[in-house]
Amino acid sequence: MSMLNDQLLEAFITSFYGFGNYQAPYWFVGMEEGGKATYTDIVKQLEIWDKWGRKELIDVIEYAHEIGFTQWYGDRPRLQSTWRNLIRVFLIAEGKPTDNETMRQYQKNSWGTKGGDICLMELMPLPSPDATSWLYDKISKVPYLTSRKTYEKYVVGSRIAHIQDRIMRYQPKAIVCYGSKHDKYWKKIAGIESWKKSSEGVRYWKNNSTLFISTKHPTRSTNEHFHNIGKLIVKLKSDSLDNAAQSPTSGDD
Repeated sequence: MSMLNDQLLEAFITSFYGFGNYQAPYWFVGMEEGGKATYTDIVKQLEIWDKWGRKELIDVIEYAHEIGFTQWYGDRPRLQSTWRNLIRVFLIAEGKPTDNETMRQYQKNSWGTKGGDICLMELMPLPSPDATSWLYDKISKVPYLTSRKTYEKYVVGSRIAHIQDRIMRYQPKAIVCYGSKHDKYWKKIAGIESWKKSSEGVRYWKNNSTLFISTKHPTRSTNEHFHNIGKLIVKLKSDSLDNAAQSPTSGDD
């Protein structure tokens, strides 16, 4: 089997974080990108990332068209199974309707774009079809890619620290981390030991600037649960505004 360009691969592991833009008010953080992730797919992704300037975040719609994976776009695209409930959260948080056509239009035109309201990040940078598959030991000579376990152990700490740095710098309104199996990492990103829980069962933590939420993967929970996440964001945004309005001010009237 052919081998990857390991210098480019390590640059990608160190520097690529996902899609959208850091100025976006809403961030969604998953464990890793799924899909087929064949050798050919990975080579093409690395080449596009390199050609586009090795940026931390890129535009997901531009990337999908460049790589030729356009089934989520076009005149009447299917709603992507992971994205649809994340889009639901965003639309509810912004007071917008969540019918399929509204979600479809948002996915096709605005989701994960470089000038949009969403940042889509992956804790781990390398795409993989599932949590048990591992191709990289066969197509790379990078020592820590000999297994998924050594890769995760080597990479996860620095990736969490970098995401925390970006959170402090850009202070998004809300961050939804999804995939309950990885909750220990979501707690580290939030800088906490345990979550609060809303009356609807949503796990969350709120600091002065950002609401953190930990939830199941969007394909493993109900529409109602993600509806409740959106409502919680609305409620806590409203509470923050109320508290700010009630706070004493200084200076002359």
